[in-house]
Amino acid sequence: MIKFNSSENITGRLTKRCVVCLSFYSALLLAPAMSLGQITITAKDMFSKEGQYYKMYSNFVGHFSDATREEVDVFEYIGEAGEDQAWDFREGPEEEVIRFDYVRPGEIDTDVEFEGATIVERATFDSSGKQKSMFLDVSASRGRDVYGFYDDSIDEENPAIPFSTRLNDFPAVINFGDSWNANTTFEFVTRQSMFELGTIEAPTKLVYQSEMVVDGHGIIILPGLGFHDCLRVNELVQYDTFITIPGLIDDWQKASTDYVRNYYWLSKDMGIVAQISSVQDTVPLPDEFSAASAMWRQFENNHGETSVVPQAVEGLEISLDVKGDRVLLSWEKAENTVEYLVQYSEDLAVNGWRDLKTTTGNFALDDISSKTSRFYRIVSLE
Repeated sequence: MIKFNSSENITGRLTKRCVVCLSFYSALLLAPAMSLGQITITAKDMFSKEGQYYKMYSNFVGHFSDATREEVDVFEYIGEAGEDQAWDFREGPEEEVIRFDYVRPGEIDTDVEFEGATIVERATFDSSGKQKSMFLDVSASRGRDVYGFYDDSIDEENPAIPFSTRLNDFPAVINFGDSWNANTTFEFVTRQSMFELGTIEAPTKLVYQSEMVVDGHGIIILPGLGFHDCLRVNELVQYDTFITIPGLIDDWQKASTDYVRNYYWLSKDMGIVAQISSVQDTVPLPDEFSAASAMWRQFENNHGETSVVPQAVEGLEISLDVKGDRVLLSWEKAENTVEYLVQYSEDLAVNGWRDLKTTTGNFALDDISSKTSRFYRIVSLE
């Protein structure tokens, strides 16, 4: 639960803001109040600026790693869902070191335009020096959007693969108990040698569907980075694969359905600090599993502590419905803000403010008589 300082402290800021008198009601745009309580991950905790980086230990990742391909027993690492958990990631596989750098899209040599992407996450694998990239945009209003990737292990001849629609994998505000879905589609060409027939090229379409739930929170202990508050995100991914073969199969034919379960641990100012991915299967994986194809543990980063604070809301608009018994408040979303506390008062007394609602959105309804005088204020919460 997010809390704020005493009403006396908040009201003390009123002299720095304008009061808009609107017949029977008024509005105040307030600076942020401090928040306490359950950890909240926001867009500013993710990596999104040019020059930022983090490093992870891993056992094996795709065709980019020269490390020996071995599954990992992760049952003890996954632990349990729920509140006040502890996950110890100090020890684990170190066969591979992966560095994730954040660079401008123009630094990736590709003819494909990833429209909307403002930053690229470029992964470099220490064992081989090979790289792959994701094209991103990270904003306070939407969180992290993925527009596609560059990966020559998927399609060596055309490694730049845009998504049909942007994939919002991590929303702007993430709390314990939250859940969300994400989906997109992308296409590439699968090439396979068929002896006398030579190499067969099969256009391939993959439909990606993800279901995420924040099922745990607590403490995570990392190699070289100590312990940190964290949220655990449990994701089930479904991949539906469709193919065509020119001259043989002209329409998309479903080739397979596969599932992978991922766990992510997120911390303040550190983004994804650990990740576990199950082996792929043709049926949904249970929440608790032992065999993982990959495991990542963060051990270094230069994100730094976020110094920005929530900003006061702007663009407040107030509308009265035709019957005169409801008021609609709407405003522009503020930078670095997790939630908004909407309050009202009938006399602007120091202790006269009452809570109307707390919302992550940018509007609020109030039932009110047109004969009533009322003041409103919107407080940005961290």
